[in-house]
Amino acid sequence: MKSIHQKQVSVSVSDVLSLLGKGVLLSSLFIFPHAGLGIGAIYNFYQSIKREKDFSTWEKFNLSRLRFLLRRLRRQKLISIYHQDGYEVMRLTKKGRVKILRYKLEEMEIERQTKWDYKWRLIIYDITQFKHRQQSAFRRILKQLNFFPLQKSVYLTPYPCNKEIDFLREYFEVGEAVIYIIAEKIENDEVYRKYFGL
Repeated sequence: MKSIHQKQVSVSVSDVLSLLGKGVLLSSLFIFPHAGLGIGAIYNFYQSIKREKDFSTWEKFNLSRLRFLLRRLRRQKLISIYHQDGYEVMRLTKKGRVKILRYKLEEMEIERQTKWDYKWRLIIYDITQFKHRQQSAFRRILKQLNFFPLQKSVYLTPYPCNKEIDFLREYFEVGEAVIYIIAEKIENDEVYRKYFGL
């Protein structure tokens, strides 16, 4: 095991939240430098519970920066300390899980097919099921993803996006208010083909 002081990998808020969201175990020992525990003692803890791989994930980051972020995230109530099988670990709070969803939302992209399958994807949403802010945000995200606006609540893309739409349904908690349709033909689609460069 290399010394943590040789590590120069920086860590961001999104790194921490994303790893916790994926279930990588984070011992509360990382956040308590006053306990006098060095990185070797923390490694011994992970070794004792057979989670050395999780330790390696955190150990690559700059320790002082990681501790700074963990304290800040705890103050913001994005993470909290929980008891698990006799030891203390850091986990996401509900507020932290919402924050992760926002990061995913910002990073979302629809993968362009190398060869178009000649099918159109229509996204239709029921305006009455959305709150005003939700409606504006949902429309903004569809535009951000380069959907073509057919009507106020109908958007079009030639690319598969069912996973992304499922995520948006979950994020906005609108369920069946959003309908995903695959169409093999749309009349006068030249303007849409031009828009997408097909």
